[in-house]
Amino acid sequence: MGHSVRKFLIGFIPVFILAVLSYFLAAQAQIKAAGIEYVAWALILGLLISNTVGTPKWIMPAVQTEYYIKTGLVLLGASILIGKILLIGIPGVFVTWVVTPIVLVCTYLFGQKILKIDSKSLNMTVSADMSVCGVSAAIATAAACRAKKEELTLAVGMSIIFTAIMMIVLPMFIKFLGMHEVLGGAWIGGTIDATGAVVAAGAFLGDTAMYVAATIKMIQNVMIGAIAFGVAWYWVSQVDRSAGTKVGLAEVWYRFPKFVLGFLCASIIFSLFYQVLGTDVGKVMIDEGIVGAWTTALQGWFFALAFVSIGLATNFRELAKYLKGGKPVILYICGQSFNLILTLTMAYIMFFKVFPGITEKLMGQ
Repeated sequence: MGHSVRKFLIGFIPVFILAVLSYFLAAQAQIKAAGIEYVAWALILGLLISNTVGTPKWIMPAVQTEYYIKTGLVLLGASILIGKILLIGIPGVFVTWVVTPIVLVCTYLFGQKILKIDSKSLNMTVSADMSVCGVSAAIATAAACRAKKEELTLAVGMSIIFTAIMMIVLPMFIKFLGMHEVLGGAWIGGTIDATGAVVAAGAFLGDTAMYVAATIKMIQNVMIGAIAFGVAWYWVSQVDRSAGTKVGLAEVWYRFPKFVLGFLCASIIFSLFYQVLGTDVGKVMIDEGIVGAWTTALQGWFFALAFVSIGLATNFRELAKYLKGGKPVILYICGQSFNLILTLTMAYIMFFKVFPGITEKLMGQ
C-alpha cells in the first residue's frame, strides 16, 4: 500500500493489544450473557482513547480500518456455502433477496423525502447497514457512494447498539408469542444485522430456528456484491450527474469495492470444495476444519482490529454534526420497523402458505 512497514509494526502493537482486550472482556461470563460481543468492546476501547487522551500519532500508521475489514469480509465468503443456501430454497430467497432491496430503497427515500437528510451518502450507508447485513454492507456501500469516515462510523455504531438490543429482545418476544421455530428463525435471520448475533438469537429458540436464521443470514450476505454494484451505479448515473459532476460508466467499476469479488470467489471456491468432498467429508474438512477452525477465527481477529481502528480514528465532536436533529437514529428505527414487519409477513407467506413442505422438511431434519 506504499506505507512504511516499520511504522506500521510499531503502531500495530497497541492496536493488537486492544483487540486482545476486547476478546478478553467479551469472554467474561456476565458480559457474555448480556450479549455484548468483542466488536462492541473493540469500538468502545478505541473511542475511549481517541476521545480522552487522544490517539498518539505514532499509532495512526497501523489504524488501517479498510484493510482489516475488507480482509475479514473476504474470509467471511468462505463460510457462505452455496449448497447450504439451496437447502432452504425459494422461501429463503424471497425473505432476503426480495425484502432487502425493498427495505433499502424505501428507507433511503424516506430519509430523503420525509426526514430531508442533507447527506445522501450518510442516508444510503445507514439504510444499507440496517436493511442488508450490518457492518459488512455499510463498508461496501460507503465505498460505493464515497461516504465520509464519520458517516460510516455513525452507521456502524448504531448497528452495534441496535443489534445488541435486538438479539436479546426479539427471541424473547418470539418465545412469548409462541411463534413457530421456522418462522421465528427466518424473522431473526432477515432482521438482526450481525451473523454472530443471529446465531445466538436463533439458538435461544432451538436448533431448527438457529439453522434457519443462520442460513437466511448467509443468503442475505450474498447480496453485498449486488447492493454495492447497484449503489455505485446509482451514485454515478444519478447523484453525481445531478450535482454537475461529469462521470462515465467506467466510474462505476472504479467505485465498485473490489474486495466484494474476493468475497464471492471465496464463497464459490469453498462451495466447490464442499461439493467435491461430499457432505460428510466436507463437514469435517470445511465446516469444522478450514472454515470453523481457521478462516472464521482469523476473520474475527480482522474485525476486532478494524473496530479498534474505527474507534481510534473517531472523535465524538466530529460525529455531532451528523447527529443533528437525531435524523439518522429516526431513519434507523423507522427503517428497521418496516424491515421487521415486511420480513415477518414474507416469511409467513413463503414458509407456511406457498411452501409448507419445506417447513415440514426443516422441522424433520
